[in-house]
Amino acid sequence: MPITALVTRGFTFDTGVEVSSASLNQLGEPTVTISEDDVNITGGDISGLDNPIAITDGGTGSTTASAARSALGLGTIATQASNSISVTGGTMSGVLTTLPSYAVASLPSAGTAGRIVFCTDGDSGSKCLAVDDGTAWKRVALGATVSAP
Repeated sequence: MPITALVTRGFTFDTGVEVSSASLNQLGEPTVTISEDDVNITGGDISGLDNPIAITDGGTGSTTASAARSALGLGTIATQASNSISVTGGTMSGVLTTLPSYAVASLPSAGTAGRIVFCTDGDSGSKCLAVDDGTAWKRVALGATVSAP
């Protein structure tokens, strides 16, 4: 990993001059720039970075992904794919749910009790809800249009 030091005060040593700690102090305080993006840093304190350290590089101080999620206060949902989320327990509120929509001819096979879908033609050609009771899809007719009292 190349590291460059930029000196805040200029100083030139003549050829043949012995370099000692006292003469090096005359150089001033250097600014160190690390020129590679993929750097592993262990130990010490780091400040003034233009870019934060990635979590995978230890930004949380954790040594495992599980420990990093815990340090960030993330639960098990953090490891689930966005297209396959399983929620067990808890409460969801303020969420509008869009049911999957099927015509009768394209309904999935029944057999998983508790599934509910919107059926475009399941009530003698009219729209309805359909509930899988474990053996068949049962229709739930849609009532009158919602209106204020």
